[in-house]
Amino acid sequence: MRRLPPLSALPAFEATARLGSVTAAAAELGRTHSAVSKQISHLAEDLGGGLFEKAGNGLKLTPRGERLRKAVTPMLDELAAIAQALRAELDDRHIDIVTSATFATRWLIPRLPRFYAGHPEVEIGLRMSGREKVPDHEIDVVLSYDRLRSPSPDFQSFSLGNTAYGPVCAPDYPLRKIGEEWIAPVRLLQAGVPQSWREWMLRAGETLHAEHDVEYAHHFLALEAAAAGLGVALAERRLVEQDLATRRLIAPLGFVSVEGGLQAAVMPRARSRKAITALLEWLAEEARDGAA
Repeated sequence: MRRLPPLSALPAFEATARLGSVTAAAAELGRTHSAVSKQISHLAEDLGGGLFEKAGNGLKLTPRGERLRKAVTPMLDELAAIAQALRAELDDRHIDIVTSATFATRWLIPRLPRFYAGHPEVEIGLRMSGREKVPDHEIDVVLSYDRLRSPSPDFQSFSLGNTAYGPVCAPDYPLRKIGEEWIAPVRLLQAGVPQSWREWMLRAGETLHAEHDVEYAHHFLALEAAAAGLGVALAERRLVEQDLATRRLIAPLGFVSVEGGLQAAVMPRARSRKAITALLEWLAEEARDGAA
């Protein structure tokens, strides 16, 4: 007969070890500080010694606690992955997509009613990509369009369509050409992606310099700033098609195309699902219909 520790306390222990705080662990687990603290104390008592010690305003693992963490974390990760896979087998209708907030809000979400019209049984969940990596077991499909940020996607993928990139600004923005160079008062950048302008200039064979560069935390904020006349931003054509149609934005240098730039990766456990196949076929059709 196995003599196991109190299993219900393990998620509280793992979250506290990972976050370094009972308060943060309680918030993540949706429990009270007192409940998490009691579970950790009960677990430590059962195992015969302290698992955490004070470290400034937080907690750190004792050597005993670190030994337990090394065993518990992969166990909980594997259990979560198995649970997700079993749920997916029972419910093929739900698809979890990870993509950028800009792509989701400016291109994907406005088109989803057309997908639902043809596939009313399918439910799509959207997760935003960012600095915090979404665990693989919570993903079915990853959509990636930004080949200026990442010329080669860091996952095995296939193409849904071409992409095109170019500078955009308000119609009256003072972008001018001096000799062979374009000059702007302000270039708008997405924070953490300084290479985008350089990559565009290499692909387009153009040079665009600015008196100042201004960073925005999200790409859609840079696009809104461009529309407000605050600078010139880089955009994938699909993300600004409505703005171009209404002349809220203009693309004075046009767009440079990247063949196969719209990419999709499907997690191995989801590849055989009929709903995934239907989604990818629809995405490819939408990408073709929206191509210039």
